[in-house]
Amino acid sequence: MEAYITSHNAYKIVNRNNFKNIKLSGEVYKYKLYIFSQYEENSLLAIQELFKNPAKYFNEIYNPMVVFDSKKYVYKEQQPAYHTSTDCPRLHSDFSNFELPEEIKERGDAEIERFRAWFVENRYLIEDPVAFAFRLKMAFNIEYNPKAINYENSGFSEFKNYSLEQLEKELDILIKEAGRFYYADQKNTAILKIFGKYSSCAYSENPLYNNNTGYSDLEVKKFLKEYHTRFKLPIKKLLIEYYRVKLNPSLEFAETYMDALGFRKCGTCKKRELESLTQFTGKCSNSIRFERRNNFIDLPF
Repeated sequence: MEAYITSHNAYKIVNRNNFKNIKLSGEVYKYKLYIFSQYEENSLLAIQELFKNPAKYFNEIYNPMVVFDSKKYVYKEQQPAYHTSTDCPRLHSDFSNFELPEEIKERGDAEIERFRAWFVENRYLIEDPVAFAFRLKMAFNIEYNPKAINYENSGFSEFKNYSLEQLEKELDILIKEAGRFYYADQKNTAILKIFGKYSSCAYSENPLYNNNTGYSDLEVKKFLKEYHTRFKLPIKKLLIEYYRVKLNPSLEFAETYMDALGFRKCGTCKKRELESLTQFTGKCSNSIRFERRNNFIDLPF
């Protein structure tokens, strides 16, 4: 049976912790790009391979999904899902998570679980900040402004109306803008010359290594976060869609591959399959009973 995933989950397949030990050959785009680190390039090349030749990817590169509770978020990390129907509503839905308060994490596992259960029961109050804060204060004696982590669904069909030519046009425009931004002023050039390929370091709490830019770590990290969000992430996202449209427009894989990778089948798809099977079984049973009655009536005595 066919299995379908979102572009975001396709990236999850290749975004493994040990992927730095693998070196793939090829180009991430029709001309050389200089904004990505080797790790990022390898990840993008691996997505190409995944879309182009799933069997080869799973046999030579793949690493099963291992899910663990990082205890950073209200909702625990889960196995990514695949879908067996292209019209499954969950294939197009968004997902949001919320960061756990530092005070709760410091109190240990039991308090984390108690907060998670409380949050689920009271999440509807987020739209009423005063009421939410009051109940939270009463329950845990803390003040907390929940920081949402909105994982906007990268979508099975997010760019379904884009042609390769349109995607190339969008990419070319954004890549040229990133190039102009590099040379826009002395500060941009000084920071990006050293850290442009490694802009994700801005999200680390560790001090910057070899910061010879003339600017403080705080200032460099703030700049890199803006650069990462404005240019690198959109370019990476467009490249993944470019590969999808070019190599595997439906993001279709064999269901057995998804199971081997550690993906779980979507609960909604499971329910639909069970309902279809039940309806089919019922129709077959009715047909058999009807045939038996007719055959009985037609028997000669």
